[in-house]
Amino acid sequence: MKRRIATSLLVLAACAGNASELPFAATRNVPDYTASMIVRNMSGEPKEMLRSVVHHKGWTRVESVNGNHTAISYGNYFDNTVLRTTRTGNEDFAWMSIEKTDRSLDLSVKQAKETGETDNQAGEACKWWQLIRTKEEMAPLWFSCLSADGIEVSQKVLFRVGKPMSDTQLVRLDRTAVAESEISPPKRLFDPWFWLKPLRDYPEPEALVDFEARMVGGWSEVRILRHYPWRSEERREKGGTLKLTIWNELENQGISIISSKDMHDLHAGRAPLDPKRPYNTFQLKTGQVDLKRTGGALGETCAWFNMTPDLADAGRQECLTPDGVPLEINILSGWGHGENYTAVEIKRRPVELKEMIPPSELTDPSSWGFTVGD
Repeated sequence: MKRRIATSLLVLAACAGNASELPFAATRNVPDYTASMIVRNMSGEPKEMLRSVVHHKGWTRVESVNGNHTAISYGNYFDNTVLRTTRTGNEDFAWMSIEKTDRSLDLSVKQAKETGETDNQAGEACKWWQLIRTKEEMAPLWFSCLSADGIEVSQKVLFRVGKPMSDTQLVRLDRTAVAESEISPPKRLFDPWFWLKPLRDYPEPEALVDFEARMVGGWSEVRILRHYPWRSEERREKGGTLKLTIWNELENQGISIISSKDMHDLHAGRAPLDPKRPYNTFQLKTGQVDLKRTGGALGETCAWFNMTPDLADAGRQECLTPDGVPLEINILSGWGHGENYTAVEIKRRPVELKEMIPPSELTDPSSWGFTVGD
């Protein structure tokens, strides 16, 4: 029950977060502009943030500043494409996500309608629109106030009962030419080596050999590469979906990509493990508990381990050889999307990290619609 409540709260937070990212637009012909705003949060922390918006030919950069922490979003509202990243002080980027999806699959605006109400924000007259993102009965209510030439100059989010959740108020608006470089994400965000460069020197334990494995399940195949602590899993489903994850087992570091006909999704991060949360976000693993049973494939035997003893609604079990090679993998899911894999080919051979780098077509900025800056 606790896990389900936590999931609901995350969904609610995501709803509010999406509302304050890329500005809503009713038409594509919004002029270039820069705007500064104040975001007030009535339901949590931080209570107040500074927000800047820069727009050029349909592409937007939004920065929200809270103390020395800056959240940045780049994207195109009509293409339903958004890149999110964060910076703390003068530190370089440590996390990024990119999403390009069909509007029916996420919390983007499905329908918009004028409410008939007007407003004035820092001298800019605007008309309020209600934005429909989901049919969930308990979902918040989103509103956007557009100027006569289509610029979003204010937002507000209400709880379903009408109590304010957050609002965004205009401080200054300048209709001025914006250079493409001002709305382009840095080039290094699309460089796999930026995310996967080792954070330190790592041991090479003799008990965990390098290997390449090919495994087959009911509706997908998996290719696994390991050079401890680096590991990659590439899963290709019969429907054409590709899921690729490369991660460092000793850090909170890796890249995860999902590519299908309806969505493209990329997450990347590079940070040490948090001692209070000693497992990373790129693998479904929270420990390793011996299940006291054996299995085997390809003439080899293995011992079964529960790799997710702390999860209730999902799980992963692996049957490992003494040198750590999986011969069988069971992916468990409370939502009925599990899969069982059996090894059909194992190669114990030297593996280099460069073999795990994603194909360029999955990380090239142009494949996501972006041009990049320095």
